[in-house]
Amino acid sequence: MDTLRLKLSMLGSLGLIVGITTLGAAILLNGILGLNFIWTLVFIVPFFFLQWYYGPKMVEYSMGVEEAPRNKYPELHRTVEDISRKVGIDKPQVMISEMDMPNAFAYGNFSTGKKVAVTRGLLDTLEWEEVEAVLGHEMGHITHNDAEVMMFLSILPAIFMMLGRTLLWSSFLGGRRRNGGALIIVALGAMFFYFLLNLAILWFSRLREFYADQFGATSVYEGSRKLQEGLVKIENKMAKLKERGRETRATAGGSGSNSMGLNPFGSGMKPLFIADPDVEASSENLSDRELVEKYKQKSPGFGKKLFELFTTHPELSKRLKALDKYR
Repeated sequence: MDTLRLKLSMLGSLGLIVGITTLGAAILLNGILGLNFIWTLVFIVPFFFLQWYYGPKMVEYSMGVEEAPRNKYPELHRTVEDISRKVGIDKPQVMISEMDMPNAFAYGNFSTGKKVAVTRGLLDTLEWEEVEAVLGHEMGHITHNDAEVMMFLSILPAIFMMLGRTLLWSSFLGGRRRNGGALIIVALGAMFFYFLLNLAILWFSRLREFYADQFGATSVYEGSRKLQEGLVKIENKMAKLKERGRETRATAGGSGSNSMGLNPFGSGMKPLFIADPDVEASSENLSDRELVEKYKQKSPGFGKKLFELFTTHPELSKRLKALDKYR
């Protein structure tokens, strides 16, 4: 996906989000909701602000993240400094997680400052040049202010969801005496717009991943090749860890977890992954480039294409092919 097409797609997705929101608000506010809408805003907006404000602490607690000492991780700090200097931004705080899962993510807000984190699993899985490209991807998220953008957009479907739930409860708890049938119809309409907005925002999220991939490919020397190889190794390792977790649960008859007692594959932390773990691992003994070509040639069937509509990350073969344009 070239730069112009990518930017036009993002503008189109934003236009769709604005259009759905405007249409939904016009229909639902056309003399029907009254104070319900006001009280929903009063509740939901502060809630999302608090979630965003305390989000970095929640991320660090759930992912076991701590500051990476410079004397222990000098190359990590040096790489982040080099990329920051090249793209003209302040160096984010460098963090480390001892999780086995290979992952990297960017987070932070005005109170904590911007942060970029890598896991022990990432450092153990990738060669350093691939870690460098992955850091470039995450620095793209920081440069594009993706955390702030996605936080703002996530408020919109939440408003419709709260409206729908409020109106459903109103119809069940005495609303039938006050045209409860109409309340139910409006509530279902609000939930419909909630669903549409979620699909549009997930589309926008996938485009942001393409945008961050482009940033990583162009901010690091030979970044396209390095990021391609890093992505397939990450997805392959995560798929194997996930399969190992299934085997552990089957053997133990309970819930599997990683070395830190966490189960991030089933948690709300999935949007923080650099790649989606729901892929099939390759057991073949292939070189890095052979592995890239193998995943690039995979053609997703109808089921995977449908599933992708509900994911935050693009399908792997699409990302690999898009990165070819920056080689």
